[in-house]
Amino acid sequence: MENALRQLKTQLESWPQWQAASSAVLAISGGVDSMCLLHLMLELFQLQEYQDRQLIVAHFNHQLRSQQIHAIEQELVIQTAQAHDLVYFVSKWQQPQTTNREASARIARYQFLADVVHATQADCLMTAHHLDDAVETFMMRLIRGSSLKGLNSIDPNYQRQLLATNGQVVITQMMRPLINFRKSELYQYASSHHISYYEDETNQHEEVFRNRIRHRYLPELEDENPQFYLNARNFQQQLQVSYQAHYQNFMAIEPNLLAKFRDPGWVLDVRAWQQLSPEQLQIYLGIFFEERYVEVAGQYDKDILSLVSQQLTHQDNPNYTLRLSNDWISRREYDFIYIEPRDYEKFVSEQVINLVIHNKWHSLGKGWWIGIFDRNFVSNQMRQAVDEYMALYLTAYDQVPLFSVRHRLPGDSMTLGNQDQAFHKKVSRILIDAKVPASQRETMWLVVDEEDDTVWLIGQQKSIKYQPHEPESISHYLLIQKMY
Repeated sequence: MENALRQLKTQLESWPQWQAASSAVLAISGGVDSMCLLHLMLELFQLQEYQDRQLIVAHFNHQLRSQQIHAIEQELVIQTAQAHDLVYFVSKWQQPQTTNREASARIARYQFLADVVHATQADCLMTAHHLDDAVETFMMRLIRGSSLKGLNSIDPNYQRQLLATNGQVVITQMMRPLINFRKSELYQYASSHHISYYEDETNQHEEVFRNRIRHRYLPELEDENPQFYLNARNFQQQLQVSYQAHYQNFMAIEPNLLAKFRDPGWVLDVRAWQQLSPEQLQIYLGIFFEERYVEVAGQYDKDILSLVSQQLTHQDNPNYTLRLSNDWISRREYDFIYIEPRDYEKFVSEQVINLVIHNKWHSLGKGWWIGIFDRNFVSNQMRQAVDEYMALYLTAYDQVPLFSVRHRLPGDSMTLGNQDQAFHKKVSRILIDAKVPASQRETMWLVVDEEDDTVWLIGQQKSIKYQPHEPESISHYLLIQKMY
C-alpha cells in the first residue's frame, strides 16, 4: 500500500465515527485537492474491508467565475463519478449576491451539502481541506486580528449542524481526512496517478489576500524553517486544547456570571465577575462574546472586550452605557450589565415572525427555531427530537389560516376548556396563575392566528381552537426546538 493511501487510511481509522459509517458524501469541486480526495477514497473502497460502503459525490457551482470554467469543472466531476459508477449530485447557486459573496456562497454550498446528506442518509460529509489550508487560515486571522477561538486549528473530525434549503436541520459528522497532507503532496499524487483536475487561475491573483499569504509570506517563513507548517499546526492544536479547557471552566460557572438570559440579550452579574481574577475575567469575557454574543448579535470589534471589562470593574461610575455595534449596547445599572439591542423594549414588542411558508424552520433567535409542518412531513422521530409540539386540525378551513409568532401584547387571550365547554382567558392571568416571574412574561412567545387569537402560549398553554378531535384528524404540527 502506497504512502498516501496508508496515511489517509490511518487517519480515518483513528476516528470511531468512521468505523461505524457505511456511506460518505464527498464535496468535490474539481480542483486538485478534492479530486485527490475522491481518488484516494476510491482506492480505499477497493480494499476488501470497505467494499460494502458507499461513496456519494456532491458538486456545487458557486457562480463566482465564468460559466465556461464552471461547466468544465462540473463535467470533469460528473465524468469521474460516472466512470466509477458513483451516485452524484450537482447544483448551483441560484441567487448569487453582489456583497459579501464568498461568505454567502459558502453558506449556499453547505445548504446544498446538507440537502445531499439528508437525501442519501449518509453517515458523514468529507471535504478536502489540507495542512496548507489550515496554516493559511491561521495566518490570515493572525494578521487581520482574531480571538483565541478564531486561532484554533481546523477541526478534522467533529459533529456539525447544517441547515438544509428547506430550513430543516441536518446533523452530520464532518471529516477532513487530508488535514495532515501538504498541497505539494496532493500535486505529486495527482501527477503520479494521472488524475485530471481543473486549476483555478484566480488562485494566482495576488490582489487576493489568501493568495499573497500562500505565494509570498508563507514560503519565506518555510525558508526560515522547513518545519514551519507542522509547527504552526501543532501550535494551533495547543491553542485549541487551551481554549477547550477554558471553555469547560467557563461553562461550570456561567450560571453564576449570567444573572439571566433575555430574549434577545443577557444580564451579567457584576459582583460575580468582579470575584474573578483579572486573567479569568478577560478570558471568560472573550468566551462569552465568542460563544453567546456572536450567535445572536453577529461579529464584534475585539477592542470592545477591554471596554466591557472596564465597565465590569469600574467602581466610581456604576451607571453608563457602551455602544457595542450599530444595533447592540452594554448598559450597566449598579450590580448588573444588560447586553441588549439598542432599542430593546421596542425590539421585543415589535418582533413578529410570520409562518407563511410551511415545512420550514424560522429562527426566533438564541438558537430557538419554530415552524409549521404538514403532517406527512413530520415523522415520529422528528416529534420526539423537538422540545415541544402542538397538533393542529386545519382541513376544515377553506384556506389554511396564517399563523405568526410574537411577544405578548395587552389584551391577548386564548380559548381553553374543551369542545363542549369553552371559555376565554387572558394570557396575563394564565401567566400569573402559573407563577411565571414578571421578568420573563414580556419575552415569552405566542403563536397567534390571523384574527390575533392566541393559539399557543409556548411553554404554558395551548388553545382548543384548532385542536384535533382524534389523532386521525391531525393535518399539521407546530414544532419548536433549540438547535445549538
